[in-house]
Amino acid sequence: MRRFRTMTRSGSRMSLCGCLLAVVLAGGGAPVSAEEKVAPTVPDQTTPDEVRGIVSSGLGEWGLSRRFPDSALWLDLEDEARTLALFWPETETPARGALIILADEGENAESGLAGALARELAHRKFAVLALGLEPPTAALEWILERPRPVPVAEPEEQSPDASSPATIDVMASEVVDELEAAYRARIHQELVAGAAELREREYELLAVIGIGRGSNHTVPYAVEQEPPSALIWVGPKFYPRDASRLAEALEKASLPRILELSSSDESGQRKADLERAGVESFSLQSVGSGTSFLPRNGKALAGRISAWLKVDARQQ
Repeated sequence: MRRFRTMTRSGSRMSLCGCLLAVVLAGGGAPVSAEEKVAPTVPDQTTPDEVRGIVSSGLGEWGLSRRFPDSALWLDLEDEARTLALFWPETETPARGALIILADEGENAESGLAGALARELAHRKFAVLALGLEPPTAALEWILERPRPVPVAEPEEQSPDASSPATIDVMASEVVDELEAAYRARIHQELVAGAAELREREYELLAVIGIGRGSNHTVPYAVEQEPPSALIWVGPKFYPRDASRLAEALEKASLPRILELSSSDESGQRKADLERAGVESFSLQSVGSGTSFLPRNGKALAGRISAWLKVDARQQ
């Protein structure tokens, strides 16, 4: 019987970084008093996903695999970790191709819009592999939601001092980089593993779909694919820095087509920014101001995506 370690190396690094970051954030960047001998107790920043055995308790993967035994797929990641995907084969053959759906933050492969959208697309002759999106820790969420600060350099004439505000800023920057990189790398691994599973089943990957916060992670994955596939955002919620470098990332990519289904006022500005950057493959479809992307909207959204991909196929 195969044994799994209960803690990955990346998980232990993220836990250590989380604790160190919490100490830095608690200080608020203020100078450390020489009289402060004892640091305050810092809550453990380890997320449920970092305790790896067979399941990820943070997204209820074990229970999900029992509810959908015929669709559950355990994908192997680095450091002997695994993640759960749900695979919905096409309900009519031949398949039009395969799609990967990355759920919104905090949702598993079936909850929220992801499950409803996946099943509706399967009824439209697509094979669909859905992935959940583990939420970041509170400290990491704070990092992702704000623009990257400019590090404060230590003056040349001063010797480095671990208790100086400048040194704390540099330490915080290093911790931030490692913590964020580990989180993003984990999600990237899941997308890569999902695409590999589809290739093994001899499907052609037509598009990667990001829901809500999942849209942030589909961009770096899609731009490095060979051959490239279409990219679809459903109600995207981009982090500030992801939004600021979106045009640059897509300008250099060779993505055949990009679709955004949005009800946000920001979508118009995003379209204008991408057009100025020369991204001609971008299409925007408004679904009505203030519309919520809920499971009950799965059928309508699947219809839009299916029609858009059908036009795409005719143009090739």
